[in-house]
Amino acid sequence: MKALRPLVLLVLLGAAVLGLFGCSEDKSVDEAATADQLFAQGIAYLQNAMSGVNPEEPPWMWDIDTEQANGYFEDALDIDPDHCGALVMAAVTRLAMVLQDPELGDIIEGLFPEEGPGPGGPGDFLFRALRKPDVYTAARRLRESSRSDFQFSELQSFIEAEVLPALEYADGNLAQFEGQDCVVPLIIEVEGEREVVEIEIDATDVLIMHAPLDVLQAVFYIAVSYNVDVEEGQTLQELIDEDPDFLSLRPGDRMASAYAELWEMHWHLSDSAWELANETDPQDTDLFTNTDDEGWIPLGAGYADTLSWIAEEVYDALQNGLSFNPAEDTPDPEAPDIDILVDLEEFFTNPLDPITAYFPAHTWSDPESIVVTMPIDFPDPTFSDITPGMTDEYWGEFFSWLTAE
Repeated sequence: MKALRPLVLLVLLGAAVLGLFGCSEDKSVDEAATADQLFAQGIAYLQNAMSGVNPEEPPWMWDIDTEQANGYFEDALDIDPDHCGALVMAAVTRLAMVLQDPELGDIIEGLFPEEGPGPGGPGDFLFRALRKPDVYTAARRLRESSRSDFQFSELQSFIEAEVLPALEYADGNLAQFEGQDCVVPLIIEVEGEREVVEIEIDATDVLIMHAPLDVLQAVFYIAVSYNVDVEEGQTLQELIDEDPDFLSLRPGDRMASAYAELWEMHWHLSDSAWELANETDPQDTDLFTNTDDEGWIPLGAGYADTLSWIAEEVYDALQNGLSFNPAEDTPDPEAPDIDILVDLEEFFTNPLDPITAYFPAHTWSDPESIVVTMPIDFPDPTFSDITPGMTDEYWGEFFSWLTAE
């Protein structure tokens, strides 16, 4: 089974490759056979290319031409646009093509670290995107791995030209797969061993994969929303007080698109929870299962409830906003008893522009050290109703607690 780890990882949103076989219904024999032949060529290429891959290494360290593999699956879809196996593998290889960029890899590793709750095993990569993103770590990794004169707009251009189209393409393929109620059987003969592994991928599995994909789309839409470039020699004081472009919105309604993707995540989580809980077919060959000991990646009998709970939490946050009270939500006895509500709909659909216009009154001890004036004084403590009900007094208590030694 260890030899199969690379095969499973790519299907799980760019970690390795699955050898799939399947075709859509209601196609002529000649067309289906031709599509299957192209599909089989793509699988054969990938299985051969993956033979020397270390499954513990991230995709951006692999020496594999996933673009060539993608071509086989794209050609299969040209003949049979509903070919179930090609829909999945074309999506996976397209994502792998952009995941192989080292700078993008640094962002993903920083945002979604390996540590944290998850099912474990090869499929755990999928669930990282459902954890709280670590923006600070991602920024640090990017700074450490990039040139000193690196312009973030270069990365944003790459995201807009390569990453977002790949994510949108994969999103469409997975949605088409789900709409057809596809079932793709996988049969792998383990080389050198007398063992045949059977895996079945159905709509439940693809729905579970779809939710983290929505999160990644939302993250990268946000990443291209604001101008954050720093010109050589610019100080923090010049950026905040003098540069009208710094933290201003870039062209395009990307923040609203991010909000829409978070709603899509909610629905995919909700649908996958229902499907997982109500599967009646044998689970021994399923990719994801609601068992503890059957299937390729057993999620456990309670995982459908976990997905449903996450979906409800996401719905509440998107519909009603995120609430936080330091006194109730932290163990610190000195935390202030303040209810802070963040209206996510307002945050995404009416974003601040520029963000620097909402900074509190401040002074500079030197050009790189900003000092917030106390008592705190915001131009608008509600941030255009993103934090309704907040006042300078409340923010002052919160800020004093955060900065207390």
